[in-house]
Amino acid sequence: MPGSVDMRTAGLIGGLSWHSTLEYYRVINTAVARALGGAASARLVLVSLNFAEVLGAGRDGDDGRHARIYLDAADALRRAGADFIVICSNTGHRRADEVERAAGLPVVHIADVIAKAARTASHSRIALLGTAATMEAPFIRERLERRWRLDITVPDRDTRRALDRLIADELSRGIFSDDARTFTLGVIDRLEREQGAQAAVLACTELPILLSGSQTRCPMLDTLRLHAEAAAEHMLSAGDGTSTEAAR
Repeated sequence: MPGSVDMRTAGLIGGLSWHSTLEYYRVINTAVARALGGAASARLVLVSLNFAEVLGAGRDGDDGRHARIYLDAADALRRAGADFIVICSNTGHRRADEVERAAGLPVVHIADVIAKAARTASHSRIALLGTAATMEAPFIRERLERRWRLDITVPDRDTRRALDRLIADELSRGIFSDDARTFTLGVIDRLEREQGAQAAVLACTELPILLSGSQTRCPMLDTLRLHAEAAAEHMLSAGDGTSTEAAR
């Protein structure tokens, strides 16, 4: 019978923002249906966070409250029967190690997914575009550099701040304007011309939505699609003897 396979249950921490979480749900289910055929769909549970609450904790510098939001979500997913966790956000991966330890469940880490895609395409110098935290803090950048030996470049400080404001003030609210698209494409073009970037990592899950259909000379790595497809692959590997570590 089509679709009757052993399948892991994915636990999604979403709402970061809900616009990109919709895409995660679509891409994961599309990948499962393509693999299994028939009426097959993904086995998953979702905790959708209030993004305003998450942003507020970050703005207030309340690290404990920010962490608790994610850890409570992870605990709810564990209790709901999740076998592994997918944080549907690049910036949210600042909590990935804490979530993994607290829930006792593996996290499919977005940095590892990015790195595998870059390596497959033979890219060694990649530009990282996202929130200021994603571009500057170590939770993704350092993992790419140390674990995967990739050369990471980011925009200059003023451009990082402008991109961060664009994400917070527009993209997270579902506003995807032509001006925002033109600005972001210009950033990618400069990173290729001036810093030798071989690929641009769209390390904010709203950026692929903004740039959907856009053409650039510099290849773009869509972290939303790559991460969601990796989640589906891990979900479907339950019956083939693939270990959790090998699937990450």
